[in-house]
Amino acid sequence: MRTSATRRVARRLQCPTVGQCFDIEVSRVTDGWIVRIPEIGGVARVSRRAAVELGARKCIANRTGIPIGYVAVYVSRESG
Repeated sequence: MRTSATRRVARRLQCPTVGQCFDIEVSRVTDGWIVRIPEIGGVARVSRRAAVELGARKCIANRTGIPIGYVAVYVSRESG
């Protein structure tokens, strides 16, 4: 029998991706959100939090030439 004192640790999910995954950093500003993509030196601005991932994927696709369907993002840091 297990004790109720076992600790559960949240782990980063390793989702299967075909293509490339980029870590992004998200910051809240007065008129929306700033998305930084350190690996490529890219920055995107979006108006809603729900649009952060798509905005980052579009920016990455435009700057690298990777088709947007092959770009995945992971929010590594969020502030605001």
